Amino acid sequence: MGILTSKLTFTEIGKRLKEARESSAFTQSEVEELTGINRVTISNIERGQKKIDSLLLKKLADLYGYSLMYFLEEPEEFEEISIAFRTDGLNDKEKENINWTKKLLFNFNDLQEIMKAGD
Repeated sequence: MGILTSKLTFTEIGKRLKEARESSAFTQSEVEELTGINRVTISNIERGQKKIDSLLLKKLADLYGYSLMYFLEEPEEFEEISIAFRTDGLNDKEKENINWTKKLLFNFNDLQEIMKAGD
């Protein structure tokens, strides 16, 4: 597993991971249950105290319904798609389904940008 190199620091990537996890309505314990990643490891990554490799970042991005590039690009380079919904009372599978839909929208948006660039 290679370590990511990005314009952003691991602290900034960790901050974005925490924001993505919280906006996806997952607790660290739920992420641990769904991914097998130790909660302490998740906490250390989110605080920038532990480096994250590309495979683990991809796994978390998929779970949270975010594009991998959201965590790697500078803020002005990336426009986040916001989806508002109520997460109270949703189970983990329902949260995963919502985040899958969110990821689909990210991918569609990326495809549109690629098609525009080709014109």
